[in-house]
Amino acid sequence: MTGGHSVAVVLRRFRYDDAGTAVVEFFWLAVLLMVPLVYVVITVVTVQRSAFAVTQAAQQAARAYATAGSDDLGRQRAQLAAQIAMHDRDVTGPAAPVIDCGGCTYAPGSSYTATVTTHVRLPLVPSWLCGRICGAGITLSAHHTARLGCFIGTGAVAAGGPCP
Repeated sequence: MTGGHSVAVVLRRFRYDDAGTAVVEFFWLAVLLMVPLVYVVITVVTVQRSAFAVTQAAQQAARAYATAGSDDLGRQRAQLAAQIAMHDRDVTGPAAPVIDCGGCTYAPGSSYTATVTTHVRLPLVPSWLCGRICGAGITLSAHHTARLGCFIGTGAVAAGGPCP
């Protein structure tokens, strides 16, 4: 036997048969690409749901405060309205609205601004990794201004206001 012929026999004996490896390669590539993609989609959906909840909570808190007639009742109504709005979207977290109303006169034409802020944890991040305050998240905030119409106010018409 010549030297070249024996090498060919040895290579033929140890030839690699790659039949069926395309399925295995496709499976591993699909897993490596799909898992991060699914996580990103879950994260985006979670943050968007929370953003809708915070926006609705601010809107409802401003409306509840504006129609209360007093500061104490307004704060209670705003807190309850914000909690209900957050619960409707299945979002947990602090939803204590901060109300800014200037003089809070409850006169027609008065405006009330509610600000609601919450922290959204990223999905699938274990709580033991975060502790009490999780840095692996996004803080969301929403503002809404409610204005008392000319025929709904509980106080006297403000001088120089938008109502006749």
